[in-house]
Amino acid sequence: MKIRKAAALAAVAVLASVSAPAVAQAGQAAETCQTYTKRYFLGSGSTITLRVAYVDSALKICFGDPGVTSSAATQTVGTTGPGAATGWEITAGPAVVEDQRPRHVKAKFSGSLRNCVVKINPICSPASPYEIFGEYAPPAVGPAVPGWSHGPNGDVHYYDNA
Repeated sequence: MKIRKAAALAAVAVLASVSAPAVAQAGQAAETCQTYTKRYFLGSGSTITLRVAYVDSALKICFGDPGVTSSAATQTVGTTGPGAATGWEITAGPAVVEDQRPRHVKAKFSGSLRNCVVKINPICSPASPYEIFGEYAPPAVGPAVPGWSHGPNGDVHYYDNA
């Protein structure tokens, strides 16, 4: 009888030690992260609608309890084949999260675009700024994805596709 009681107590102790971490983890909210991206092609603002560069904007949002726990904005830029061949240069500026709340994130991506001729001692046009915005505010119904927008078409034109 004593052996059965001791074995039963040992089994209870093993079960308690195995299930204790699971209970502690259940009380903690798991954080998940999602990265949303948007590519804009940029044009020169002339009557020719040549896409000379692109901007890949990325907004990483981490969710936990009670909502957004952290966020980060990054961007990658480059020239297209025709843009590189005709001397266009794109320079990435800051990519920053301007506002973060439990159910809202707003980010801004900026930089400049210019055209340069002659590779040695280049002659370049003035830099034209670009601005792209990503805003996450989940709707009551529908998918929770950021909305993307850009600055006004002026010296730089924005295109969704090549």
